[in-house]
Amino acid sequence: VQYDVKQMRPAHYNMNITDYHFDVVSELFQRASKENGCDAEAMMDAAIVVAKVRADVTTGCVVRMELAKKKNAQDGMDQLFQRLGGLDGVMAMIDRLYECAERDKRINMFFEGAKLQTIKRQQTDYIIATLGGPADYRGRTLEEIHAVLQMNDYHLDCFMQNMARALRDVGAEQDAVDEATVVLEQLRKQILFHHYKNSSH
Repeated sequence: VQYDVKQMRPAHYNMNITDYHFDVVSELFQRASKENGCDAEAMMDAAIVVAKVRADVTTGCVVRMELAKKKNAQDGMDQLFQRLGGLDGVMAMIDRLYECAERDKRINMFFEGAKLQTIKRQQTDYIIATLGGPADYRGRTLEEIHAVLQMNDYHLDCFMQNMARALRDVGAEQDAVDEATVVLEQLRKQILFHHYKNSSH
């Protein structure tokens, strides 16, 4: 198979690959090479080659997220909420999100139990309010809610993937998906506060 280097950037443009993801893959590549007995010098050469494509792999996500930030700052959150379909559209997205999350073996352990419907209602209010809608959220803080869940960046990345998929499944345009992603991504430090604290992140 001939891999066209010129297609590297467009091929990864819509994949939402950040430096964090790139570093994880690079680390796994190094670990797999070592476990398979690859020559140390060859591994170093391979790492240099991989590092050279970082910008091509991650630029799409960086550019799209920056454009989304500017759009949100310029036009305000109300426009985003309306472009996501208003209250009906966002609630449909959340229903679809829960369908995806409950089937996703990477994170479905966080979406089960007797209190699931209560959690869903509270999360629905929070997401609607966060995306510029009329909900009045009066529940616990994100730090309190996620204190005992043992979530990390990997789990949140999986959740965000499902969120983006749910938005697309209910008809949101890609630029609106990007803008919603930017808004929700800003909650990462609150959601993972205790994870970062315990791991001295």
